[in-house]
Amino acid sequence: MCTEWVCSYNRAHKFKEPTANFYCPECKPYTGLLIEEPCNGPDGEKDVGLCVILMDASLSMTEQAFKGNPLTKMQLVCDSAAHGIFSLQRLQNNPNAIVAMFKFDDRIELMLTDSVAGLMKRFHDSEEEFARYLFVEMNKMKQGTDINKALREAHSFVRHFLEKKLDNFPVPVYRPILQPILTYNNKSLTIANIRILIYTDGEQFDANENSHLDPNPFKKDPLPLVDHDIVIGAFFGQESDEGCQQLKSLLSNCPIHNIPQFFLFDRPQYIGDLQYLFRMASGASGFCPVCLEKHTRP
Repeated sequence: MCTEWVCSYNRAHKFKEPTANFYCPECKPYTGLLIEEPCNGPDGEKDVGLCVILMDASLSMTEQAFKGNPLTKMQLVCDSAAHGIFSLQRLQNNPNAIVAMFKFDDRIELMLTDSVAGLMKRFHDSEEEFARYLFVEMNKMKQGTDINKALREAHSFVRHFLEKKLDNFPVPVYRPILQPILTYNNKSLTIANIRILIYTDGEQFDANENSHLDPNPFKKDPLPLVDHDIVIGAFFGQESDEGCQQLKSLLSNCPIHNIPQFFLFDRPQYIGDLQYLFRMASGASGFCPVCLEKHTRP
């Protein structure tokens, strides 16, 4: 990824390397602090990362999350998503960190595509307003659970992102950030900084009452610059549930820690991790529970 050092006082002052004390050499002493930012490509391209969040809006998500807890699973997720994404406000390149949020039951619909910075502006820096928006949108569905359709749509969206064929994309001229990774077996891997996060609380069941789970399209039909399966899964329920086993069967192991890219929310004490999961996926900083522990704790 190309980076440059930009003066906080006068953004016209840009440098390839920082000074020893990290202050701008062209301003008065100790006036402008140098901040590292992604630089533009040869044609003004900006380096961007992408997170596609597939949010289960089926009827069962309106049920109580846990016994003794008045919140529904849907409300819990909306609150956690808003908090996790808004916690990225201090990310230096948050204007170029893009979040696409889809709601799905046995249908799927894009709710929004925006940068982290754009979301904060759109919802007036209010997590509560963002959470309310998500909750109202999610409540418009409440039918079955078509995981197949959700993942197909995500695959198509990422393909169009890589081909630069998305309409009204928040960053008109861009290129995907490339992320270097050292794998668990000491191999070097470079992938686009893209993540797919899908969560659900049920089994595959579409409008035609089809319960057959199709192969993960990101495994079946790999995309350019995506040399590792980028799907992260989370399940609300018990590990013994059929839906949990279905979702887990779709997922790959983390290239860094060699454990499943999977999160289980079966107890109230784990819900605190949910906001960090949305943060990790939106910041594209990891894949698995060990990544979450290492990279997103305050």
